[in-house]
Amino acid sequence: MSLLKVRDLSVTFDTLQGPFKAIEGIDLDVEEFDTLAIVGESGCGKSVLGHATMRLLDDIAVVKGSVIYRGREVYAMSREELLELRGKAISLVPQSPSASFNPVIRIGTQITELIEKAGVAHGREAEQRALTYLERVGFPDPRAIFNSYPHRMSGGMCERALIAMSTSTEPDLIIADEPTKGLDALSRKNILYMLQKMTTGSTLIMITHDFKAAAMCKRIAVMYSGEIVEIGPTRVVLEQPTHHYTRGLIDAQPSRGMKPIPGRHTIGSHTSEGCRFRDRCDRVRSECGRHPLLRKIEDYRMVRCHYA
Repeated sequence: MSLLKVRDLSVTFDTLQGPFKAIEGIDLDVEEFDTLAIVGESGCGKSVLGHATMRLLDDIAVVKGSVIYRGREVYAMSREELLELRGKAISLVPQSPSASFNPVIRIGTQITELIEKAGVAHGREAEQRALTYLERVGFPDPRAIFNSYPHRMSGGMCERALIAMSTSTEPDLIIADEPTKGLDALSRKNILYMLQKMTTGSTLIMITHDFKAAAMCKRIAVMYSGEIVEIGPTRVVLEQPTHHYTRGLIDAQPSRGMKPIPGRHTIGSHTSEGCRFRDRCDRVRSECGRHPLLRKIEDYRMVRCHYA
């Protein structure tokens, strides 16, 4: 049985221009101890998918479909069951580390509060647990960080503190949303090392633009305009991409000559009746006017393209 099973998931936001479907028809299976990277351009729906998985969008969006965690439907859970799920069973490392902490509350207080609300430990035991995890992510003086306010720390330090916070309850599943965003090369390297170290024994979903970060995961899912267009073993997908969008993303990396994909994805592409990438694809054909299904092309690998 999969640890996490997502079926036909869609998220629609109300906008001034009318309803906007940010993601649509997402099917995903994540096994226990799996590591999955979700990549794609900004606006493709990566973070929306991560937040919808934890049922964090109820108040601002219409969510349809199914998210099943260990055989239980997340969207049928009571408020009390959701509070038990979040933080203890599934933990989120959010974007923008400096803005993710409350700026007027000390780091240690915020980590301790999560530990206590998850029911893992209380009082001095919870405080000691927070200090232990701050030390595990590489802070030589965890007490100083425990007593610090977020605004006194760099982005990389805040990211490490977030990782300590998110792993302090030893959740089964960790969703890391852009953990290396906005960091310099050395900080990115350190964060990836810490994230890999701290999630050993857990299941990891990493949402990222960073292909070096994605490479640490066993599998990779590529998203475009609210859909998964390719998914498979990371090494196979990165070395032998099948979808033209995946190939374009890889060729746009500095190490590959930094060749950008022509054009950009638009709101119109999200509602296209055909292939959503066809306006930017250099191999578009008549069949691309019909919407392609995500189909298996070999064991453990799927692609959304008529000509793959």
